[in-house]
Amino acid sequence: MEKGIVRQEEEFGKDFGLIHEVVVTGRKAGATKEFWAKLAHDENLFCLVIKQVLSEEGWLENILARERQCHRDFFDREFDLSEFKKTLQKYGQKKIMEWQKFSLEPHFLPEVIISQDANFRGWKIKLESWFWQKIAKGGILRQAGNELVPIKEVRLDGISVLIDTRLKPAYNAGRQMYKNDNLLGPVIERLREAGRIAKYEFGPQYSRFGVSADEWESYIKPALAEKLGLEASQLRLERFIEANTIPQIYSSTPRKSDGGTDTWVWYEEYFGGRAYRLSGGYSHFGGLAAVRYDSSGDHWRSRSFRPLAVL
Repeated sequence: MEKGIVRQEEEFGKDFGLIHEVVVTGRKAGATKEFWAKLAHDENLFCLVIKQVLSEEGWLENILARERQCHRDFFDREFDLSEFKKTLQKYGQKKIMEWQKFSLEPHFLPEVIISQDANFRGWKIKLESWFWQKIAKGGILRQAGNELVPIKEVRLDGISVLIDTRLKPAYNAGRQMYKNDNLLGPVIERLREAGRIAKYEFGPQYSRFGVSADEWESYIKPALAEKLGLEASQLRLERFIEANTIPQIYSSTPRKSDGGTDTWVWYEEYFGGRAYRLSGGYSHFGGLAAVRYDSSGDHWRSRSFRPLAVL
C-alpha cells in the first residue's frame, strides 16, 4: 500500500476520524466492522469513499456559497447557515435533486425584521404604503395554529424553504401558463377532472389560473404535499414580504422579472378574516410593491398562486 495514495494505518486512523463525521453512508447503511477494516486496507474502496465525500460536500458547499453571496448582495451581510446546512443534509442530495426537477430550489430566508424604512442594499422595490397602514391597524392576519392572528411586525423567519423559481407569466386573456409546470399542472388537472375544484373556462385544465385561495387550502395543498413527500403543514403560499424580496434576493432566477408581468398571485396573509386573502404582483399597479385583497373563494383568470415549502 503506497503512502501517497492511502496513508499508513496510524495516519489513516486520524484522517478517518475526520471524514467519519461527514460520511453518513457507512453506519447509516449498516456498515459492519469488516467494512471499516476492509476500507483501511483497500485502496480502491478508500478512494471510492473519498470521492463520495468530496462529491457530497461539493454539492452542499455550492448551495451554501450561493446562498451566502445572495445574502451579501441583498442584505450586505452574512447569516449563520448551520441550520440550513443541517436541513440539506437531512433530506440529502438525491431528494433535493428530485425537487429541482420541479423547478424548486432550496434557499434560506434569514431571520430579519423588515421595517418600512429599512435600507438593505438590494431592496430596490419596497412594499406599498397601504400595506404598512393596515399592519399598523392590525388588519393583516396570518395563520398561527388553528387561529388567525394580526401581524405586528413584517419579517423573514429564518427558515429553510423550497422556492418555485418560475416566472409569473404575462396576461393573455386567461390562456397564459407557467412555463413547464410539471409541479402543479398534473395535480390541478387531476383535481379538476375529479370535480374537487372548479373547472377552468379560459385555458387548459392544468392551469394555475382560475384557482381560488380556498381551493388551494382545502384540496391542492394536501395533494401537492403528497407529491413532494412532505406534510401538508409544510406547505403554504408566499407571504407578501417573501414574494417581494425573493425576486430581489435571488436575482439570477427567472423570478427576477416577476414584478414586470401583468398577472396576480394569491398571498398567504388574510385581510380582516378568512373571507379575504391578499394578492399582488400586478405590473401596472407597482409590480413587486403591489398588494390588494379579494374574496378567498373568487376565481380569476388573471390570478394564480405559488406554493412555498418550509423544510
